[in-house]
Amino acid sequence: MTLMTDPPNIARVTVQGAEVSRDHDLGAEPVFEFETDRGNSYRVTAEEAGRQQTWTVTRLLPSGEEPAGTVRHEKPWLIFGSSAHHYYAPGARTSSGFQNDLWNAVQSLAE
Repeated sequence: MTLMTDPPNIARVTVQGAEVSRDHDLGAEPVFEFETDRGNSYRVTAEEAGRQQTWTVTRLLPSGEEPAGTVRHEKPWLIFGSSAHHYYAPGARTSSGFQNDLWNAVQSLAE
């Protein structure tokens, strides 16, 4: 029998070493780090190409770094106005799911 466990939550986010609130615009930051309530740490690095923004999520381990996945956000067309952040496991070609904001999307990739 497999027991379902609750996914981790983000406990703390820092930008240039300073802790920021849940309301901070993470999409405007080129790099930020977060820690989960399970004590795992991650670095998120942004890059923008045309109508799409991509964030690379890396787990920070004592022995080095490990890919955790990517988040992609295509800027919405004005007539549709939708905004979804699709998250991808490392090496995946199809999305593992989507969230309405960057905070929740990177949290979905955390362990």
